[in-house]
Amino acid sequence: MRLISDARRWGLLSLMLMFFFSVFPSVHASTLQAIESASQSESQPSAAAPDYAALAALLADPQSRAVLIKELQRLAAQSPNQSTAKAKDAQQSSAEPTLANEMALDTLGVFHALGDAGKTAWVQINRLLLADPSAWDWSALGNHAWRLALLILFSYGVWLSFGRLIRPVLLRLDRWTSAARARLHLLRLSVSLTATALLGVLVLGLIYVCGNLLSVWLAGDLASALLRQTLFLNAFILIEFIRLVIALILTPSFDGLSLFPIKAEQARFWMRRSSRLILLLGYGLMWLVPVIRQNGGGDAAQLVTWLLAVIALIYALHTVFSQRHVLRDSLTSLAARQSSGMLAWLFTALSHTWHLLAALYIGMVFLVGLTRPVDALPFVARGTGYTVLIITAAMLLAAIMVQLLGGEIHLKEQHRQRVPLLERRLNIYLPWLLRTIRLVILVTSIALILAVWQVTNVFNWLGTTAGQQLLSTAFDVAFIVIGTVIVWLVLSSLIEMKLNGVSSHMPSARMQTLLTLFRNIIAIALLAMAVMMVLSEIGVNIGPLLAGAGVLGLAIGFGAQKLVQDVITGVFIQLENAINTGDTITVGGITGTAERLTIRSVGLRDLNGTYHIVPFSAVEVVSNYMRGYAYHKAEYGIAYRESIDEAITYLEAAFEELKADPAMRGKILEPIHIPGVTELGASSVNIRVMIKTTPGDQWAVGRAYNRLVKMHFDAAGIEIPFPHTTIYFGEDKSGKAPPVYVQNLGGKPEAAG
Repeated sequence: MRLISDARRWGLLSLMLMFFFSVFPSVHASTLQAIESASQSESQPSAAAPDYAALAALLADPQSRAVLIKELQRLAAQSPNQSTAKAKDAQQSSAEPTLANEMALDTLGVFHALGDAGKTAWVQINRLLLADPSAWDWSALGNHAWRLALLILFSYGVWLSFGRLIRPVLLRLDRWTSAARARLHLLRLSVSLTATALLGVLVLGLIYVCGNLLSVWLAGDLASALLRQTLFLNAFILIEFIRLVIALILTPSFDGLSLFPIKAEQARFWMRRSSRLILLLGYGLMWLVPVIRQNGGGDAAQLVTWLLAVIALIYALHTVFSQRHVLRDSLTSLAARQSSGMLAWLFTALSHTWHLLAALYIGMVFLVGLTRPVDALPFVARGTGYTVLIITAAMLLAAIMVQLLGGEIHLKEQHRQRVPLLERRLNIYLPWLLRTIRLVILVTSIALILAVWQVTNVFNWLGTTAGQQLLSTAFDVAFIVIGTVIVWLVLSSLIEMKLNGVSSHMPSARMQTLLTLFRNIIAIALLAMAVMMVLSEIGVNIGPLLAGAGVLGLAIGFGAQKLVQDVITGVFIQLENAINTGDTITVGGITGTAERLTIRSVGLRDLNGTYHIVPFSAVEVVSNYMRGYAYHKAEYGIAYRESIDEAITYLEAAFEELKADPAMRGKILEPIHIPGVTELGASSVNIRVMIKTTPGDQWAVGRAYNRLVKMHFDAAGIEIPFPHTTIYFGEDKSGKAPPVYVQNLGGKPEAAG
């Protein structure tokens, strides 16, 4: 839930930034319009200059230059006056709209822009050093400084007064938000921040309107003074609006209105550092540079721009690296609180690399300022804002996916009983689906950020034939994989429901064995079909693969005849219903219970607990003790002096007592059958007994019957013969036996006579 709460907070931040980027273009447009009107009013004589300026701007812009290069290549490829076919093929191949070509052209454009910026800087420095300082018109700026000072006093006077007046309101909102329950806290926080933002925007709008009226009254007929005042007013509105947004995000003075759990000391630090940076760049680029360009020329303005960029770069890097340990500790503690392993790893990796990423972003902004000096500030502002929006949307979407697909799936008990493996399969497949969705979100976010910063635009390439083909293939492959998984889940669940039916509809042993084999066959068939379809979609010709698989199968058939014999014998064994799982059988000289049955072997567990795997190629005879019925067949021996008819009577009595046992009654199918005497042995007369039982119960019935026979024979005094030993001591010639030595080992001698 912490992740969802953070996503909601980022969503609130996104709405505020979206409002900012809807207001910002109008403010910047008014600034550019003022500069252009002043420039047009002061430089009317030249009629041919705009054409050269437009051409120079076209060549200076790397994106426009790349488009021009592509158009020239296309025209050259269509021209019939080609010197050789080789040159024509080379130009056509270079004009192909591949992703690699697009990225190469964009990267080449960036490096060309950097090189051009360096050359331009060197030329401008030389011109500035050789220029005459008396040509610069600074007197007008000094003469009208008081007008600008009054406008500054008015703007900041009203804005600071608003800050004083709204502080009691913020204190009440802070208490109101802090007193809310956990469920209503985010709602009250949203209302409080929205109300504060609307009040701030309303006051800024009032300052903008009144400031323009005051500026027009102060400037009078002086267009240059009006331009400087308008530049300041636009810079003031933009700077203070950005500072207002940052203050609402950090809220260093009010803990109850804080969007994120950040300490007040850290909030004040980042507010102070960001305010200094915004003031430097805002007033420097939006007021100082245009004024210098108007009075001292474009070379001086460009050098001031670079100087401001270098100062801001050093200041920002110093700020980031001075706080890298503080933010690292915060991110590490946040990673320790995450339940998801992927989020914990992400925050841990971010804690060790965030300062490098921030330095990379700052360096990118600096390069943008060098390559796009005209619109660097609005471009960076828009790029940063859209980047924050993209990251926020990606985090929110990922959080929703985690909420929907994250965590373990727990089915109801009745469903787990009927489909025991479905829950485990879902808990295997859904995390992979979630990881895939996260990867797609990450790749899409990176592509959007690169397009926003105009590094490369993958989406333009996706609009080409090759890009559309790639998208179509990706969607088809995803559809095949997801469809295969769904079909497998449905079919395997149906088979398991059949295997785990209710007690009155339990499938037979043969049906259970066949269903298990069908499930394995379906899994192999679906996997093979999915692999073939995916290979076909990505452009692999599966015809030769199928032919090669046939040849390979033939070769394997010759080289693995035993395996083929196993499979064929296993098929016929299953068709003849010779073995089912759970049967007690004898195959290959091994007797045991069949625990696992595949298409090529059977797994047996004998009475000692040893597990045997017997391939069907080694099976010549299958002895199944579980078909139809069984017999307990035994032969009971009695002494020669006993009556046979009396012994048979007691054998029948033992059987009647056995039938009366509730545990054995259902296992006996017919009355006892006593064929009679089967053998006159060396020391016993053997009588055969046969009891017909249900299959698999003959051993239990036999053990119980043996017990009762022994009890009945003992009660009747019928002797069950056992081996006797006769000792012969021999005799001498007179017919007398030699004396026998007898030793008494501790017993008392018997009394004679």
